[in-house]
Amino acid sequence: MLRKGPKQSAVRRVPKSVVSVVKGENPEELVELALGLLGGIRGIIKPRSTVVIKPNAGHMGGPDSSVNTTPAVVAAVIKAVQSGYPNKIILAESSAMGCDTTECLEVSGIKQAAIDAGVDDVRDIKSEKDLVRVAIQKPSSAIKHVDLPRFLIEADHLINVPIFKTHVSMVFSCALKNLKGVVQDHVHYVMHTTNLAGAMMDLGELLQEKTFTIADLYRPMEGFGPHSGTPVRFDCILAGKDLVAVDATACRIVGLPVDKVDFFDAALKKGLGNFNEEDIEVRGNSTQEVFQQLYMPYLDGFGAFPEYRFYVRNACSTCQGLTAFTMSKLKSLGEYEKHAGSHIILGRHKEIPEGIGDGKPIFLMGDCTKGMKKKLQKRGVECFHASGCPPGEPALAWVIMDRKELGEMSQKEFSTIGHLIRERMEREEIAFKNWLGKQQRN
Repeated sequence: MLRKGPKQSAVRRVPKSVVSVVKGENPEELVELALGLLGGIRGIIKPRSTVVIKPNAGHMGGPDSSVNTTPAVVAAVIKAVQSGYPNKIILAESSAMGCDTTECLEVSGIKQAAIDAGVDDVRDIKSEKDLVRVAIQKPSSAIKHVDLPRFLIEADHLINVPIFKTHVSMVFSCALKNLKGVVQDHVHYVMHTTNLAGAMMDLGELLQEKTFTIADLYRPMEGFGPHSGTPVRFDCILAGKDLVAVDATACRIVGLPVDKVDFFDAALKKGLGNFNEEDIEVRGNSTQEVFQQLYMPYLDGFGAFPEYRFYVRNACSTCQGLTAFTMSKLKSLGEYEKHAGSHIILGRHKEIPEGIGDGKPIFLMGDCTKGMKKKLQKRGVECFHASGCPPGEPALAWVIMDRKELGEMSQKEFSTIGHLIRERMEREEIAFKNWLGKQQRN
């Protein structure tokens, strides 16, 4: 289903990246040990500096859901940073579009854990008015600049504290993906309507110099993430300066093949960091010692859905994963059988695939199929297109169910009807979780 991914040159042009991997039961001890293997917090932050701590609190999810960073891990990071004698520690986040950041921080337990640990300030990036426009010198997507909060620009250090979880739009979410939470909704919107992986790499390039990552694999998420997955007790913390190396190491210890994720192709093109195993020095526990296979449904093949016909050519792992998720979502909503026999086209096709034109509905997934839409329309064949690179999580499902294209939506329009979109997503989310629970019990 997925094409082979990138391979870095055998000739090493940069020094090895170092990632610490530790396993145990106490988050506070794990964070201290992970940092100690890299020289300790005083080698990472300067005394009397301003440190921004960025957890993942993008969606509504309780402390034990693994939707967001484990509160105990956030508290452990704050305490570790305090021992480096900073001048100020700020906890900051910008939740997903349509979500309230403060509410996400409160429901997740992160805000209270941070306050109890002694954080100096908690900031909702979405509500910041003092923004600095930063140009992207060599953009990998349609984004030419980003607006970042001044307090983040002026901070000396950014401590990135993601949780590892499966992700329908990117296969997985960890170090680099978590940085998307430093921008406001208008940038979130553009990132999701352009090349998301490329836009993430551009943002990573802007922030990598001041960023250090402490990744939460204490209780990561498997299954249908980012907010319908299953928490797994893994008891690990990863730490490192190289965002790409942290992500690659995390993938290896959960059994996600790096060469199956297009995400790393974008990192390679940007020259962000190392992901080859021979270019990463792992300190502490080896990847083999902590290895535990997680369930990654977004890597499953389309053979699991024989009632539909799929046409895939040079399609990225993201669109393939989103499409596979859509099939499961249709089942959970009682819509799967209604649309059986439909044709779903992904990737770049030079010609109209054989079999198209039998009267069954045709659905096109992602911006790569824009050319196919024109060819089909020229022939007078009706089709429905889910646009975006990648499309938003519900886009293909809604196009299939409603037989209606969502069309372009401005940020102003989204701000007006965004709550209706979020309400529909939440209703379907409940139905999906109920359905998934039944599958797991059977």
